[in-house]
Amino acid sequence: MRDEEKEFYLKNVIQVNRMISIIFFCFIFLPFSLLMGNLAHFWSIPISYLCFLQIIIVATYSVNLFIGRGLHLHKVYQFTGVISSCLLIGLISANGYVGIYISFGFFPFMASLYYNKNFTRFASAVSFASMIISMVYRTSVVSTVHPISGVPYSPAEFFWAYVPGFSIELFFAHLIAMAMTKRGSRNLKMLFSLVAESNEMNLELTEKNIELENTQNKILLFLSKILGSHDLFTGNHVIHTKTYVGIISRELRTKGYYTDELTDETIATYEIAAVMHDIGKIHIPEGILNKIGRFTAEEFQIMKSHPEEGKKLLQYLPEMKNGNFNKIAEDMALYHHEKWDGSGYPKGISGKQIPLCARIMAAADVLDALISRRLYKEPMTIEQAMCIFRELKGIQFEPCISDAVLARKEDFVSFDMYFKQEEEQNNITELEWWKRYHEYQTKNKK
Repeated sequence: MRDEEKEFYLKNVIQVNRMISIIFFCFIFLPFSLLMGNLAHFWSIPISYLCFLQIIIVATYSVNLFIGRGLHLHKVYQFTGVISSCLLIGLISANGYVGIYISFGFFPFMASLYYNKNFTRFASAVSFASMIISMVYRTSVVSTVHPISGVPYSPAEFFWAYVPGFSIELFFAHLIAMAMTKRGSRNLKMLFSLVAESNEMNLELTEKNIELENTQNKILLFLSKILGSHDLFTGNHVIHTKTYVGIISRELRTKGYYTDELTDETIATYEIAAVMHDIGKIHIPEGILNKIGRFTAEEFQIMKSHPEEGKKLLQYLPEMKNGNFNKIAEDMALYHHEKWDGSGYPKGISGKQIPLCARIMAAADVLDALISRRLYKEPMTIEQAMCIFRELKGIQFEPCISDAVLARKEDFVSFDMYFKQEEEQNNITELEWWKRYHEYQTKNKK
């Protein structure tokens, strides 16, 4: 039996036990109801017997409640509940004041709710045994008269007048309860089989989706590496910003900002989309992109076209994650140079008009640009970068995003050291290559 099935059957046992507890609780009011019948002259039952019955009912209810809830012996209560119920009905019937033998037929049906054939048989057997014992006691101790003639029954006459009929009723109740138990058990097995099959299919589909997503992510990283071959620093830059976007996003959520938007899945999407934010630089001429020194005004205008070029390129990207990834990637590419006060480019929008993903991307982009080497500058220290984020809080960056960057300073220190150690030698080699390339270009122009 699978763990899911065991869990279901245990929960079902607990639920049925609670139902039996409710039935027991209702029994507590039986003596009071009989007393009301006395007062209405429907019958005459001794008060002493009603008091005795009340004590027995309360004691039985309390013991079963302690077993089922106090000790949490749910499967034990499954048996004690049926046994004590049958004995209680037998005790009430044996006195001669109240005839409720038909109630014994209730217990096989109650047992069928556990979906256990052996337990249904057990409940039927206990019901039958309790009924026979009760009737034997009644025929030998209690005087019973014929309901029509008024002539007293002999013990044998009473036994043969009632036992066969009630036994047949109980037998049919047992057959119906067994049929219900078998049908319920069979339907449950079929349902569990379908659920298990569905779970296997879902697991297989999930594994394929994960494999597909991993492949997609590798393709995106591959594209970023291709871009890195065009621009000396962009290849490493997108890897850095991918990491920084995740750190800033999680810190925002920790601080209580955008908790509905920044789910684990969304943050993971932000991280992967971040590697595409500079894809538009493919359209920037290498002479500008890898210029040693600062841009002229004209060159800077050309450079500023890369966000819109990036969005155009990303519109050709196949739909991923029902288009959610595509929208985030396009927003990051188009808006990552916008500023909180509206002084950015290319659209000049401000505040929350800028998509959240792009506001976070902008902070990660600037942070890495400040602390990384470029052809035209040496890297800043983390401390200097933090000072800039303090100064530009509420100007270039949303205040809570600046605070998130400042709060995770130590993480940025660790990752910056790691990236520099891993990439330094390759950067030196690449830088030398680009310097020779520029020297060659300059020489040929002359």
